[in-house]
Amino acid sequence: MTQPLVYVDAPGVTPYRYGLFSAAAVVDPADQREFQAGVEWEPLCADAPAPTNAAAASDPARTPMALPDGVGSVQAGVIRLYAGLTGRSVARPDLLDRGRRALGLVEQQSLEHYVWTGGAENTPYLAAPDTPVLGGSDTTPVALETGLGLLEAHIADRTGVLGVVWAPRWTAGWFVGKSLTRLENPRLVAPLGNPIVFAQTSGVGPDQAVPGADEAWLYATGPVMVRRSAVFLPRLPEALDRTDNEVFAVAERFYSVGWSCAAAAVKVKLPGAPA
Repeated sequence: MTQPLVYVDAPGVTPYRYGLFSAAAVVDPADQREFQAGVEWEPLCADAPAPTNAAAASDPARTPMALPDGVGSVQAGVIRLYAGLTGRSVARPDLLDRGRRALGLVEQQSLEHYVWTGGAENTPYLAAPDTPVLGGSDTTPVALETGLGLLEAHIADRTGVLGVVWAPRWTAGWFVGKSLTRLENPRLVAPLGNPIVFAQTSGVGPDQAVPGADEAWLYATGPVMVRRSAVFLPRLPEALDRTDNEVFAVAERFYSVGWSCAAAAVKVKLPGAPA
C-alpha cells in the first residue's frame, strides 16, 4: 500500500518589500463613500526658485507679482481589485479567509502596475502622454545616477518636500550596485532621502514608450497617498452555489492612488551597457 502524503504547514513568508506601501501614506478611511467616485485634495506645491521684486514698493514701474490663480486640486480615481478561489468543500470554514489572504498577497504589486501604466482606466498614472521628460532623455538616455539626480531635483523644485522616485522592480540591483540607495526602514531611499518605489511594472515611458533592452524609464512624483476600502467578502451562505455545492470565495477591495504636484520622467542607460 502506498504511504499517503503527510500534510504540513506552508513555509513562512516575508512581506513584499520596498514597494508602493513602503513609500506612500496608506489610509484606511472610516467613511467608505469616497470609493464610489474617487477623491480629491488641495496640494501645496512649489515652483522654485521663487521670484523676487527688488524695486521699492513705492516705484510705480515695479514688476507686478506673478501668483497662481486660485487653488489647484488633485484627483484620484477608483481601482477595484479582487482575488479568491472556488472550492467544493463547504466543510472548510477558511475558504473566505483564504480569499482575503489571496487579495493581500497581490494588492500592492497590482496597484503599482495600474498606477504606472494607466491600465483599467486608472487616473492619474505615470506613463501619461503629457508627463514631461527631463534632460532630453527621451532622445538620448542619461546615466542612471544622472537621471536619478534630475528626478530628485525635480521633486525639490516642484514640492519643497520629499516626494517619491519610481523605478521598475527589476532595476533594484543596478541602484544598489551603483550605491544609489540606502536603507531607512521600511524604505529604500535615494541620495537626497526620497523613498524609491521599486514597482512591479512593464516599465513603459510616457505615452507607453517602450525602453530599449539596455534602458529603463524612471519617474518622480510628489508625496503619494493610497486610500483603501474595507475588504468585502460574502457570507458563506451567499458564497455557496447549491446547484453543485461549490463555494465562490471572492474578496474585493477598492483603492485610490494619487500624488501631489507634478510627475516627471527620465530615461536612463543602465550601468555597464554600451553607450
